[in-house]
Amino acid sequence: MTFLSRSVFLIVGGTSGIGLHTAQRLSQKNKVFIAGRREIFEPRCDFLAMDVLEEESICQAFEELENRSGSLDGIVYSAGIAAPRQSITELQVRDWERVFHTNVTGAMLCLKYGYPLLKKSQGKVVLVNSIAARDYSLFSGIQYTTSKAALTGLARQAAAEWAHDGILVNSIYPSMTRTPMLEKNVPQNKIDDIESEIPLRRIASQDEIAAAIEFLLSGENTYMTGCGIDLNGGQYFN
Repeated sequence: MTFLSRSVFLIVGGTSGIGLHTAQRLSQKNKVFIAGRREIFEPRCDFLAMDVLEEESICQAFEELENRSGSLDGIVYSAGIAAPRQSITELQVRDWERVFHTNVTGAMLCLKYGYPLLKKSQGKVVLVNSIAARDYSLFSGIQYTTSKAALTGLARQAAAEWAHDGILVNSIYPSMTRTPMLEKNVPQNKIDDIESEIPLRRIASQDEIAAAIEFLLSGENTYMTGCGIDLNGGQYFN
């Protein structure tokens, strides 16, 4: 995969799961900042404190990034939360707003404060979405599915508005992925049942998701913007 000489990337929500794995993969050839609320030690990455629920925290994180690196070639927004599936008649507004703020508003604010640096570098953005935005969610609530659909709109609108600046904005739509959190919280027999319903008969690995993100950030992506890459083993065809 080709990159500009030591590109600078920010992985928001990079302290675990797909975000962390992507940071580890990108850091082999690039300068990578991991942003999150919980500081972690990752030898090849730098940490930035950021709470995506707080606009001031996001603003300060981008100011610190600019002071420490002076440039930014790409943002990966991998922060996100789900919620248990429940009837819309039982849904509380506070639960709806918490999911939306994390999954959508936080992403919008990262684009807002990242824009000046991205404009200078003609950088790239990847929003980590979900198969739920293409169809619906088997396990999460309506607030999750709706927030992911909104994230699609954010990517498309930003791609259109920023095209004249040379900034490419894209999404990925993974289905269930084998992360440490998944293996901790979902019994293997349940994972086996899910895999039996997937045409490829397995769930995705973190590296398969990270590879798609890496491509969208790389110098090999010169014309894709406002697009989405589906990574679901054949469960959904767009």
